[in-house]
Amino acid sequence: MRPTIKDVAKRAGVSATTVSMVLNDPDNSISERTRKMVIRAVQELNYRPNRLAVSLVTKKTNIIGLVFPVDINSFQETFLNHIQEEASARGYTIIFSTANEDADRTILQLCDFTDRGVDGIILAQSSFKDPAGTDACLKAIAGLNTPIVLVDRVPEDCAFDMIKINDYRGGYDAIKYLLDLGHRKIGIITGPMYINNCVNRLAGCRGALEDAGIPFYDAFVFEGAFDIPSGAAALPYLLGQNITAVFAFNDMTAYGVYKEARKYNLSIPTDLSVIGFDDMFFSDIIYPPLTTVEFPFKKMAVAAVERLILRINGAAQATGEGGRQGQGQGLRQEVAPGTGTGQGQSIGREVMMFDPIIKVRGSTRRL
Repeated sequence: MRPTIKDVAKRAGVSATTVSMVLNDPDNSISERTRKMVIRAVQELNYRPNRLAVSLVTKKTNIIGLVFPVDINSFQETFLNHIQEEASARGYTIIFSTANEDADRTILQLCDFTDRGVDGIILAQSSFKDPAGTDACLKAIAGLNTPIVLVDRVPEDCAFDMIKINDYRGGYDAIKYLLDLGHRKIGIITGPMYINNCVNRLAGCRGALEDAGIPFYDAFVFEGAFDIPSGAAALPYLLGQNITAVFAFNDMTAYGVYKEARKYNLSIPTDLSVIGFDDMFFSDIIYPPLTTVEFPFKKMAVAAVERLILRINGAAQATGEGGRQGQGQGLRQEVAPGTGTGQGQSIGREVMMFDPIIKVRGSTRRL
């Protein structure tokens, strides 16, 4: 039979209240001798608190719900690992689900997490192909009595906390790097253009070309799907445009370019320079190693978990204080009044944007 807190109290010769104070309040006034007696009893009985019972008393589950837009891939897995690491360090457990990039399913997942009593939610897609879906999702979020932070695929503007990457800067820097190497005919393989990240990334590409006095040609752009097949499909089209370099909007797409390049007996980077986006694990292993724009997974994960816990505890400041995130490279922070959701509704909205950096490897060369 599972030992109870009363069993621990009996073994230690103290009250159940004392046991609870030792286990749940590290700043209590319990003597060191009594604390050691309780810890010894806990270890001898192999006692573990009943989390359900604790949550009924504390009104907290120490669980954070995480909703991803698609089934777990290498990108989602990397993000998930960093979020779990940060949450675990702060005493929280992560449960996650996927919504198949569907607004209705996303709303169902949000409601399900709320019904399960999670303390807060991190949502990785709140902007959808159909604007009506985006509006419905934001309306559902506003109706939740649960703190929430939006990350990655977010609307251009809304009334909720957002943690995002500076996609314009990522696109700008990738193209500028290729221009500095002497490339002028640069093919661009985007992701789905209904995703704001892709729109902003492409705007950055256009901005870098314009600043260099080089025309932007729509014919040099191929809309992909953030996957290997679309990278492979894009290459023959772009080769027909006589491009000398390719900027793929994620590493998976770049892998598709690598795969197709072999069919054309093209050597990377001798015949074709390639830049990806994300800096996935395999990008440093493939040959040649892929030059890529690093997605700031860890910084964004830390910022999202910190902000959510501050909102859960109702302790954030509308001035943007409490931001260890401020140590992150390239952080751009905006704090504005917002309605908020759940606990801490008086907390101002915070938008945090992180600049990516280029990881130069072996897939690019000077012309």
